[in-house]
Amino acid sequence: MIPRPAIAPSSPWAAPIPRVSSLDNGMSVWAYDLPGQYILSCYLVLDLPLNAEAIDGVGTVAIRCLDEGTHSHPGESFAETLGAVGGQFHGLVGNSTTQILLDVPQSRLAQALPLYAEAVREPLFEADAIERVIGNRLAEIEQQEAHGSAVASRALRQTLLAPGLRMGRPSGGTIATVERLTRDNVAEHHLLYSPRGAVLIVAGDLSGSADVHSLVEEAFGTWNPDVTPTVPEVPAPGTPRRATIRRPGAVQVDVRMGWYGVGHLDERWAPLQVALAIMGGSFMSRLNSVLREERGYTYGISMYPRPFRTGGTIEVSTSTRTDAAAALVDEGLEILAARKPFTEEETAAAIGYLVGSTPLSLDTAEAVASQGATIAAARLPLNYVDTILADLAAVTPEAATAAYRSLVIPEKATVITVGDL
Repeated sequence: MIPRPAIAPSSPWAAPIPRVSSLDNGMSVWAYDLPGQYILSCYLVLDLPLNAEAIDGVGTVAIRCLDEGTHSHPGESFAETLGAVGGQFHGLVGNSTTQILLDVPQSRLAQALPLYAEAVREPLFEADAIERVIGNRLAEIEQQEAHGSAVASRALRQTLLAPGLRMGRPSGGTIATVERLTRDNVAEHHLLYSPRGAVLIVAGDLSGSADVHSLVEEAFGTWNPDVTPTVPEVPAPGTPRRATIRRPGAVQVDVRMGWYGVGHLDERWAPLQVALAIMGGSFMSRLNSVLREERGYTYGISMYPRPFRTGGTIEVSTSTRTDAAAALVDEGLEILAARKPFTEEETAAAIGYLVGSTPLSLDTAEAVASQGATIAAARLPLNYVDTILADLAAVTPEAATAAYRSLVIPEKATVITVGDL
């Protein structure tokens, strides 16, 4: 038998830190130089929160219309011109920011950035393009509503957050709201786009590019609309409840459990991450060991945090056979009570996973840019990744247990079940 090779300790690693500069119009430029990453990822993080929408879903439709034609390149000519330089354009609307993304080969950055700025600054918003995007979005919502998992996740988020909060409703709107959208709604929402407080992240091998700051300044420097910024809403917890959403004929039950939690800046954030990794972060977690391996109720169950700029949620997600749903919920809540404190062995394994997997999770330009966007959106320090890794490494079993028990209280759980019950 060939002996198992010895595993050497990992070498020291530090997260990439961007070179930061600023434009006169209030936009910051974060340049991450990543040698060998020849596909560059650009994230424009606008200080435009979800609650700025006049009608739910207008932000998503607006983003999807940006590359449908501009004043300088109407109709399909914009997509053709961007495609000719290898650019890919997309975006998303988050709770506290609106993010517009561009991927482009390193050698084409100088040609792509003006097109990127063009889509952000001067979209044409032709009526037929908007109608098509709205139709696609409606079909997407219908498809999502056909899946019990999506219905369960939406119901959980709405319950965990206080009634009336925009972040508690679907970020892309509902059929009722998206059907109401007009070209004027979309164009009016675009008027809220502003460089003030925005961050443009460029990540990749920048050695063969001209000065990134100069390229960004040339493309975006004269963009200076007069916009009053929207203050992001402050999340607050909802009232815990248990609810069943009936789906006749469903072949399984989708189960969600959750609690209102904390965000990145809370002192419990690092020990909470360790605790959640022990409880539901892997197939060797407490929940999986019992509900999957011993009971056979589910193929897998996960537990994870969802942080906001302030506050957050803690969520449990799984699906099961209809006849096992009640037992899974009852036994799951008993395991979630964590009556047995977390052990040294469990804590060390969780820390090893969280710390050891971070370099792998940041091995591409897109991943680094995405992490930078998270840092910008949450207004975290630039060295946040290194700081949180140090905090994670210092977590003790006692700290993980205390943080977990302060937030995850089974009697105050929201439980959503979706299926033929």
